Amino acid sequence: MSAETTAARATSGDFDAEGPIDCVQRDGLPMGRCIARVARAPGGEATIVITFENSFTRTLFFEDSAFLRANTTMSGVGTDTDWRIEEGLHNIRVDDQRFVLPDVLIFGE
Repeated sequence: MSAETTAARATSGDFDAEGPIDCVQRDGLPMGRCIARVARAPGGEATIVITFENSFTRTLFFEDSAFLRANTTMSGVGTDTDWRIEEGLHNIRVDDQRFVLPDVLIFGE
C-alpha cells in the first residue's frame, strides 16, 4: 500500500483508529483538543484527518514512519512545516497549526 491508498481510505471514511490529540489552530491560542482519525498501511504509511473543535480539518501524510506533508487548506499550503519526535510523541507544525500525536495512534502497536 502507499500513502495514496491510505489517503483514498481516509477520504472514504475508512479509518483504523481514532482518538483525541493536543492541537492548536493558530499562533497565540492555547493548546486544545482535536479528534484524529487514522488510515494505516504496512511499512509506516498513514493518513490522518484531524478535526478541530470548529470542524475545520487538516490532513497529515506519513511514509516510512516519517511525516511527509500536509494538505493545502484555506489556512495555508501545508509546506511550511516542522516535525520532531520526543518520547513517542510526534510534534508537528504545519503553517500556524500544531499537533501532538502519539506514535501508537499513528502506526498502531
